[in-house]
Formats: sequence, C-alpha cells, structure tokens
Amino acid sequence: MQFGIWLPVYGGWLRTREQTVEPDVAACLAIAQQAEAVGFDFLYASENLLNCIHGPRVGVVDAWTLVSVLAATTARISLCAAIKPGFRSPLLVARMIDTLTKVAGRRLAINIVCGWWKDEFELADVEWLDHGRRYDRADRFLRTMNRIFRPDMLGKAEADVLDVGAFGHRSASDNKRIDLQEQPRTFGLASDVHPEVWVSGHSARATKLNGELGDCLFLNGTPDDSLERHIAEAHQAAAQWGRKITVALNAFVIASETQEQALTRRHKVLRQRNDETIAFFRGVMDASGAAGWANLTDEQMVDSNSGLDAGLIGSFSEVRDRVQRLQQLGVDKIVCQFDDPMRDVGPFMTNVIRPWRGRAVRQDTATT
Repeated sequence: MQFGIWLPVYGGWLRTREQTVEPDVAACLAIAQQAEAVGFDFLYASENLLNCIHGPRVGVVDAWTLVSVLAATTARISLCAAIKPGFRSPLLVARMIDTLTKVAGRRLAINIVCGWWKDEFELADVEWLDHGRRYDRADRFLRTMNRIFRPDMLGKAEADVLDVGAFGHRSASDNKRIDLQEQPRTFGLASDVHPEVWVSGHSARATKLNGELGDCLFLNGTPDDSLERHIAEAHQAAAQWGRKITVALNAFVIASETQEQALTRRHKVLRQRNDETIAFFRGVMDASGAAGWANLTDEQMVDSNSGLDAGLIGSFSEVRDRVQRLQQLGVDKIVCQFDDPMRDVGPFMTNVIRPWRGRAVRQDTATT
C-alpha cells in the first residue's frame, strides 16, 4: 500500500462556509516538503484551469508549474500530475515529461483526466465533446504519446501516421497527419522516461482505457460493494491484454485520538456545507455526463471526489483497520486529502501509516 498527498491546488478541499478557499503556492510547497520528510510515497497535483471546489471566481495553482518546482526541490517522493487530453498535445506532454524526469532524477506519473466542466473547455478554446468522445480523445492521446516515446513499437500492422489534430483546438475533420515513413523514427526521447499512466473514472470506458493503456485506475471514494466491483473489472480489463494494473483511491481523512473527536469534526464539516456552491457544481456535473458524478448527495459533494465515502474517519486505530480493509478490497494507493495538511500530515504518518506498515511487515513475516 502506498500513501500520497493530494496537494491543495484549489485551496481548501471542502465546500463549506468556513473553509479557507484561496489556493496558496507557498503552502503547497511546504506541504510537499513535509510529506517527503515524514515518509509519504507520492504527491498528486490535479489539473483544472477553473476552481472545481469553490467556483470559477477563485484562483487555481497550475499543476504542472507546481510539479516543475517540486521536481527540483524534492529528492525521493514520487510525483504525479493530471493531464487533460485536448489542452496539451501528446508531443508537448512527452517533452514536458522528458525534461521534468531529468530535473527530478526519477520517473514521473501522469493522470489522464477527461474533464467534466464545459466552461473550462470553452474558455480554453478546446472542443467540448460528449462523454464517449472525450474518452476517444484520451485513447488517441495515449496511443500517440506511446508512439512518440517508443517509436520502435510501430509496426506495419499499424497505420504509419501520428494523428495530431484531435488533441488541441481543431475539429476531427481538420486533423493533419504526419507520415512517419518520411520522418525520423526517433524523437530524442529515452524510452525509460515513459511515465506511469493513471486513468481517472468510474465508467466502462475508463476501465477499458486503463486496462489496455494505463498502469493505475484512479477512483473516487465509493461504497465497498461498488469499489470491489470496480477493482475486479479493472483487473479483468487488464488481464485481457496480458497486463497488470494497480488501483488508487481518493480519501478525505479525518483521524483523531478518539472516534468521538473524529465524528465531531465530520459533523461540523457537514453542518457547515455551502449549499449554494454545491448546487452550482451539481448543475455543472449533471451536464457533463460523467458516471462518477451521477446521483451524489449533498453530503457527498461537500468534499472533492466523494472522499468521505472512503471511510478514513475515526480514531487512529480505526483508520488503521480501515486501511487494512481497503487493501483487502484491492486498493494499492490511497490519495489523501486533509482539512489542514500542515496540521494533519505528521500525526497521520505517526499514528496510522507507520504502525500499519509495522503490522503489515509482521503479518508477512508470520506468513513466510
């Protein structure tokens, strides 16, 4: 099991009346340094050009500018940042990854996010597509990026072209094609810097895309029966291609000395929910056609990506047991959101992760 920190690029993670909303670059950098110092496995930066927690009037810390800084200022902790196909071309992303891998001195990860906010696409002058075609675009993006990183993978059975049109501002009918027979078969990119690929989504298209082309399926918080089903389907989809994948889960963490303290904090969060902001985003999400946002309650929309449903709420010992249960269900990575990361990251590591890892080691030793 790996544990990561979801960097607060949108400010606070909660849609509540008391939540501090302004994103703070200095705070993101400080949290990253602390997470590496105490032993977290990875940092995750989400990409939205509009603030998807507090609304479009609030700013956003750009994920890739932030990751560029973190590549140079951290030494060991893994870095993962989201990418929306259509906002950047596969060739541009390949160059970004190549450069940042050299800066960081370690392999990076990208998270393919198809997007769900129509206004964001229109303001960025990127064609807004329905749900299925957004995944078509993501599919083409990943295939093209793979060919750019690994041109030796191209064979006669494949079309000797790179489709560069559907990733930016042109429509499919305007696509230009590059005949690779007339181009160099290498693009100055080392195959060993090819990033780990995460795919976000709960739909069948997300599962299929990750099964063939991804390495990790990133899921929202969800009830255990649904989580178990998604994980089983994810592994089945990968097995069809002779591949193995991992599963990451978003989780909003409220861990305290006692269950009562944790439940009191949760009750306060829900009591302070911002109904106006929630109603606004409900309309945005309903219009997106994204399966992960369908039928969410107001309580589920208080935090980003239904993180409360992951169940990491309770005393430290209860949260350790819950981590164990998530691992049994097939979760490999937990992407943690905290109300106050600078306050909560250290105690979570001391009271949850380290004791849980110690217990896991003892169980493995006993088994062998």
